[in-house]
Amino acid sequence: MATDIKRYVTSCTICQLSKPSQRKPAGFMVPISPQKPWEYTGVDFIGPLPRTPSGNAYIIVFVDYFSKWVEVCAVKEASALVAASKFVSEIFARHCTPTYLISDRGSLIVSDLFESVISTLGSTHRLTTAYHPQTNATERVNRTLKTAIRAYVGDKHTSWDKFISQICFALRTAPHESTGLSPSMMLYGCELETPVDLLIQPSRDGVEDPGIPYPETLRDSIHSAHDHARAMLALSHDRQKHYYDLRRRHTTYEVGDLVRVKSHPRSDALSSFTAKLAPLYTGPFRVSQKLGPVNYRLIRLDTGTDAGVFHVVNLPSEKEVSESEKTSPMV
Repeated sequence: MATDIKRYVTSCTICQLSKPSQRKPAGFMVPISPQKPWEYTGVDFIGPLPRTPSGNAYIIVFVDYFSKWVEVCAVKEASALVAASKFVSEIFARHCTPTYLISDRGSLIVSDLFESVISTLGSTHRLTTAYHPQTNATERVNRTLKTAIRAYVGDKHTSWDKFISQICFALRTAPHESTGLSPSMMLYGCELETPVDLLIQPSRDGVEDPGIPYPETLRDSIHSAHDHARAMLALSHDRQKHYYDLRRRHTTYEVGDLVRVKSHPRSDALSSFTAKLAPLYTGPFRVSQKLGPVNYRLIRLDTGTDAGVFHVVNLPSEKEVSESEKTSPMV
C-alpha cells in the first residue's frame, strides 16, 4: 500500500512541475583549461547604460581566458554588426583569431552575420547553455568593470565612457589571482610602465648582458611567464573545482530519459501574471544527446522538436527513487 501511494504521488505531473527541489544543485565544475593566449576568448555586452554625450550606451567586452587580457569598447548599440566589427578590429587585427569564441545565447550575438564573420576568420563559436552563464569568463570581468565605473563616475552617470581606457590599463597591469601575473606580463613578457615606474625605478643602463640578444631575452621571459601561468591556472582550477563541487552533487542522464527543465518566467502586470505563482519547471522533455558530463540536448515530448541544450543544473533530478518506483512520467 505504501509503495503504491508513493508511486502515485511521485507520478503527479502538477506536483513535479510545482514543488521545489530540496537537494543540492546538480553538476560538478568542468573547468576550461587554455594552454596559450587567445585560445579561448569570451565576449559579452554590458548595458544599456545612461547614454553619454558621444552617444554610447553599451560596453562590449572581450577577455582572453589564458592571459586575462581585456579589450573593452564603449559602443552606441548592442547588435551583431557591432559585435562582428569590434571582433575584427579589437581582437583579430590586434592579437589573432581565437581558436574558440565563447558567448551567451543572446540574439545580439547569435546571428548569421556574426557566425559568418567568426567562421571566415577561422574561429569556432561556442555558446553557453541557457541560464548558466558561468562558462563565459566575461561575466566576472563585467562585474569588475561595473564596480570600477561606479567608483569613477560618482554622480556624473553620463560620463562613464571617458574612463574605459584607465580602467582597462588598471586591469591589464594588475596581477590576476588565477595566474599570479599581470595580463601584460603574460602577453608581452614585461610590465606596462607608468610615469611613476619611470620615476622610482633605478636606471638599468649597462645592466643587460650584451651577449644575450633582446629577442631571446624576451622569448625566454614570455615562455617563463606562460609556464608559470599554466601551473598556476591548474592549481586555481583545482581549488575552485574543489570548493564548487562541495555545494554540488553528481547527476547523469542517458539518452531517452525523461526530464523536467527549470523555468524562468517573468512577471507581466498587464496580463496579471506573477512569476512567483508560476510552475517552477516545464516538461516533460526527453534526452536526445549527451554532449558532455554536464550538458544535454533535449527534445519536446509532444512534438519531437529540438528544445535546445541545457546544463544539468537546470534539470532537477529525483534519482533517489528505487528501481521499482521508476514508473513516474518524469525523473
